[in-house]
Amino acid sequence: MLKDLVLKNRSYRRFHENHSLTIQELKELVDLGRLSASGRNLQPLKYYLSADEETNEKVFSTLAWAGYLKD
Repeated sequence: MLKDLVLKNRSYRRFHENHSLTIQELKELVDLGRLSASGRNLQPLKYYLSADEETNEKVFSTLAWAGYLKD
């Protein structure tokens, strides 16, 4: 069972930009991550939530590494 989950797992790096999420939806997703297990239960990740186009563009402009991904 675990092997099947691992084999089906996938990292998503491209998203449909025609669908926006609200700040509330982002908070709910982060909360799910908070409730997930982490090493020694430290929950070391920090998040910056952005749901407006102007701020997203500032963030996306720093993601040069994503240029290595093929369409």
